[in-house]
Parts: sequence; C-alpha cells; structure tokens
Amino acid sequence: MRPLNTRRMVLAAAAAAALAGLSAGPSGPVAEAAARPAGHPAELTASAPVRVVASGLNGPRGLVWGPHGHLLVGEAGTIPSLCDTSNPAGVNCFGLTGSIADVSSGSPVRIRTGLASLLNGGEMVGPDDLEYVDGHLYALEPASPEFVPAGLPGLTPELSATLKKQYGALLDVTGRSPRAVANPGDVDYQWAPDHDGNPYALAANPRGGFYLVDGGSNTLDSIDRHGNVQVLALVPNTPGGANSVPTCLDIGPDGAVYIGELTGFGGSATDADVFRYVPRTGALTVWQSGFSAINGCGFGANGDFYVTEFDTTGFPSSDVPPTGAVVQIGRDGRRTTLGAGKLFAPAGFLAGRDGSLYVSNYSSMWPFGDPAYSTSGQVVKIG
Repeated sequence: MRPLNTRRMVLAAAAAAALAGLSAGPSGPVAEAAARPAGHPAELTASAPVRVVASGLNGPRGLVWGPHGHLLVGEAGTIPSLCDTSNPAGVNCFGLTGSIADVSSGSPVRIRTGLASLLNGGEMVGPDDLEYVDGHLYALEPASPEFVPAGLPGLTPELSATLKKQYGALLDVTGRSPRAVANPGDVDYQWAPDHDGNPYALAANPRGGFYLVDGGSNTLDSIDRHGNVQVLALVPNTPGGANSVPTCLDIGPDGAVYIGELTGFGGSATDADVFRYVPRTGALTVWQSGFSAINGCGFGANGDFYVTEFDTTGFPSSDVPPTGAVVQIGRDGRRTTLGAGKLFAPAGFLAGRDGSLYVSNYSSMWPFGDPAYSTSGQVVKIG
C-alpha cells in the first residue's frame, strides 16, 4: 500500500472505523501470518501443512488483509429464491445473498451482507474479489447490468435497480451502503463481440486506481481514480482453442501485471498460462505455462509466485470432482506442488507476511447446483 499523507490518513481512519467489528487485531494463526517477521521467509515445501482456519462459508472466493490484519473473504452467497426457469440452457436465480466475512477468529463474522448474487449455470457467483486500499474496502461483482431479466415475476423495481447497479460493478463497501465506483462489467459487455461481461479479479494499481480481469470478455482492464474503465488487452484463447477465462492477477515487483487463466471447457491439465503485461508498452506475453484451471495467483512474501489450480486435471466436467492444488514457482523457476490431495475446488490467493499463504477451499458447489455445498466453504492456510 502506498504511504498516506496526513489528510489521507485521517480520511482512511474514518473510513476504516465504518467497518464494524474490525477495530481490534486478530489473534492466533491469522495474527501470526499478518505480522511481518524478521528476515526473509523461506520457500514452502511439498509437505507444508494445510490447516482449515475457517469453515461454514457461502462460496468463498477472493481474500484480502483488512484493517488491523483482519482476514476478509468474499462470499458468492446462498442460492436466491427468485429464479428464472424459462431459459432452456439452465435456471438462473437472482438475489442479494452475497456477503463479506471476517474469518480472523475462525468463525465467519459477516461484516457486509445484501450484496448482489447470482446462480448461473448451476454455480453461485457473487463478490468475486476484494481490495483494501487507503482505508476503503472494495468488492468486485460478477456479470453485468444487462444480465438482469426484464419482466421476471417477483422481480420488484427496487431489486431490479439494485441488481443493475451492482452486477459487474466495483463497489466501495466501506460505508453504510455499497457505492458503485465503476461498472467494468457493463463496459466489457459493450466491448465484447459476443456481449459477455464477467469481472472476476482485482488488484490495486500502485499509481492509483485498479487493474482487473474479466472472465467473460477475456480482457485485462483498468479503472482510473475517476472511475473510468479502459480495456487494456485481450487475453487470447489457448492454442487448442479453449476459452481463456482470466481469473486472477497481481502486480509484480517489476511493475508488470501477471495474469492467470482458468480456460473453458475442453481445457487440458496443461493448457493454462500465466501472462505478463507491461503497462508502459502494452505488451502481453506468456510468462509461465503448463498449468491447469488457474483460479488464483500472486506473489508471496518471499518473492515466489503462486498459482491456485481449481482442478489439476483441466476444467472439470460434471462428473469429475475438482481436486485442486497450489503450485509454487521459485525465483529460480523451480516448481513445488502444495496441498496435493487436500484441496477441493480452491480459489483465490493471499500471501501471509510470515511466508504462509491462504486460499478459499470448497469455493464452488459440486456437483454444480447441489445446495448441500453452498454453505460448506472454507479458508485454509498453507505453511
């Protein structure tokens, strides 16, 4: 986070105070991971322990360190009751069951509720990713305003307006009610030839504003300080023709943006790449390759890069459980698989200052649409 001047510190403190329940720092393993240790954290080994630090979550996705070292996670939500069954391709359900939970104590404390959620294709989506910048907590919502159906029985004008405001939006959720800073989902819907916008992951730009990736339009976007959205690059399909579906990004120590892709149906266990985007030149190149279904990525406290694989056998089919892993890429290029056999549909990535890392586990329902798994999410610590 950038240093704050005095005025910005006062504003940040006032904004942070609005985040209920976060005035005191956590204790236990979360506090240890949030504290900066002496020396340089060592690399993790394949035998690094995997420990559940929170459970009972509703589709956990992106994670962030909030005020005072609190560990926050976005929740896609539970299945809404307002459903459109007219679509032959599948049932879509619309509502406000998304939330943000503080899991620092080991039990979820929901500090924000009533955020837009959507059951789409048998899978819940909601607040996909979080950022905490200058005392403000931001949440990135999926889809786009155009996804709100017209004339759906039971969809009140008030709910319709709220969904259109939140779907596809970057929300500032610091105050009493969410405030839309920008709507990249709408911009990407208009930009993409097939009209598909689905913002998924967010990263604060050190120079102000944000970078984000959209898994619908397959783009890297930027949002400036004034809320203006710009499409920066199109992430290409895999050589085999599978859809790219970028799902994560992080800013490297070199200032470049590193992007991971899930790939769509038909993607193999080695189709997913990590791309490197250079803001100064606009160049987008493959940096690392040979991954499976990336659903989280970022740099650790030791400078290594980590890739969260949603499934280790490619994008999962409806009859194959998504067993995932985390791949550690050392600064010398050596790869180490972490959490093998212990992760189920993991998502997201968050580095602990002590060299540990966090991912969301059981982030998705499987089989898709099975409500039994909609409240079975976890956050796990590796290392």
